[in-house]
Amino acid sequence: MRYPEETVQEVTALNDIVNVVQSYVQLSPRSGNHFGLCPFHNEKSPSFSVNQSKQIFYCFGCNVGGSVITFVMKIENLDFVGALKLLADRVNYKLPEKEETHQAKEQRAARELATELNKKAARFFYDHLYSEAQDAINARTYLQERGVSPALAKRFGLGLSPNAWDGLMDNLAEYSPAQLASAGLATQNRNDATRYYDRFRSRLMFPIIDQRNRVVGFGGRIMASQDGEKQGQSALARAFRGDQLPRQEAKYVNTPETALFHKSDNLYGLNLARKSRKTELIIVEGYMDVLTMHQAGFTNTVGVLGTALNDSHCRLLKNAGCTAVVLMLDGDEAGLRATLRAIAPLTKAGIKIKVLNISNHGTAKDPDEYLQKNSTRALQELIHAAPSHIAFQVSLFEDKHDMDSVDGRVAFTQEAAALLATLPSAIETEAYTAEVAKTSGISQSAIAMEVAKQKGILPSANVGNNAPIMRPRRRIQQENIGVKKAREALLHLLFTNPKAASALQNSGYINEAQIGGGIYAELLRLAYKNATDGKQMSASDIIAHFEGELDHGAITEIYIDSAQYESRQATEKALNETAFIIKRAWALNEMENAKNDQQTLQNLGFMVRNIPALSI
Repeated sequence: MRYPEETVQEVTALNDIVNVVQSYVQLSPRSGNHFGLCPFHNEKSPSFSVNQSKQIFYCFGCNVGGSVITFVMKIENLDFVGALKLLADRVNYKLPEKEETHQAKEQRAARELATELNKKAARFFYDHLYSEAQDAINARTYLQERGVSPALAKRFGLGLSPNAWDGLMDNLAEYSPAQLASAGLATQNRNDATRYYDRFRSRLMFPIIDQRNRVVGFGGRIMASQDGEKQGQSALARAFRGDQLPRQEAKYVNTPETALFHKSDNLYGLNLARKSRKTELIIVEGYMDVLTMHQAGFTNTVGVLGTALNDSHCRLLKNAGCTAVVLMLDGDEAGLRATLRAIAPLTKAGIKIKVLNISNHGTAKDPDEYLQKNSTRALQELIHAAPSHIAFQVSLFEDKHDMDSVDGRVAFTQEAAALLATLPSAIETEAYTAEVAKTSGISQSAIAMEVAKQKGILPSANVGNNAPIMRPRRRIQQENIGVKKAREALLHLLFTNPKAASALQNSGYINEAQIGGGIYAELLRLAYKNATDGKQMSASDIIAHFEGELDHGAITEIYIDSAQYESRQATEKALNETAFIIKRAWALNEMENAKNDQQTLQNLGFMVRNIPALSI
């Protein structure tokens, strides 16, 4: 549910865009604007512009733009309402209360309580890790021996849960055990429902932080046995040796599903990885894998939380500006299955995929173990040379079949062809077809024909018969850039000159369908409404009227390098020229779709030839 438009405009007006952006990006004044390096893509020369008078930003390199709300949405990975709340808090503006159902109020209250409890628990665990207790000394020694520096441990907010049944519960005694349990911090006794105990005991604690920088949950790695220490072991061995763990204690325990925490909606370390501003992220499995990778300088690394990578994870990656990933999951059979499962949602999200099976490069089973034995440079070279997911899967097919037999090569080629048929790029398809041909010894033309058959471009019957070959549908041409510019110029004119908007509206010359639909249609409707109401809106107010980032970018382009007209005659000329370009493009498109309808063609031709002169 949106806040009232007046509220959005007030919050926007109180947050000067230059002041807000400067807290994230170093800006320098130039030619009436402020320029800096774009925070949304890598660049060496500043192409990121902030216009203070219009209260908008635009990057001429990656074409991202919008208002101060858009900027906060992208830089903090928030939705529209979240960005609005952040900006309101920044200027101590109290947002009006929104009506909620009873169920929604309960859910919100549960999330807020869990957020509060997790924050206090994280502080408690953090303080205990840096205490002088023996288990804390053991934990810090362990981290040091694993190559995790104190600075990195603090950056990730690592902590330690004490070896006690109620250490956290005692510390948060102002809250009921049931409240702690609802946040996933306490567990109810199975045999006595009135008794509770800490969920995390004697564990190295990894706070899980979401895109809004909230501690939403924890991962806990076992330390000392809760059943007492075994004789003849060093303190460090007793604390951390996995093969000495009591059978009933899992090596890792995560926060259960709560009102706030859903493991399938979070990636460990994403809050820090997105600060690297890299578009390629590395995905690993374990908490220690993430820490070790960051310690080695791979600060673009995130970790999955013991669950398969899914569509929600991909949305998080896209929101963080990720366009490509390197899957570097464990090299065992479970890790291989997880890698193959991850390919489908990543491909669906349009994210490019490389796969690095670390176990193919020595005895290490995961990135953490590899970096304990090898240099950072060695891993960097492996990542750089990592194959695409297509090449990786083809290599699995090759390992699966007996390539010394005809049947094995045929089976390998058929599986590979089915995979290549999923590629949208003809260039990629041809390149991999050549590789498969080289591996299998089967001709490239035969493999290409099999790929075409899998795509449905060729009939399944023998190609030698007289059956017609099905051709792929003709690709629709990209929209003419001149029409796009005409739309932008016309809409800018309508928003800045109410008389022009009234003239066009009264003529009925351009309607919502004719201007191109989508955001252009919504903007035309808004411009006509403003003209009727005698209302004018600034660029930032228009942007605030819409919630989508893509809409914000389209609106910003209307106001970037927009023309200024010094006379009524110049304004009229621009109005007529841009309207004609748009109307003519629409009519020609309609004529293309009505090739065999003579009456429709005549009507459209008459419409194009008889353009009314608009005056203001």
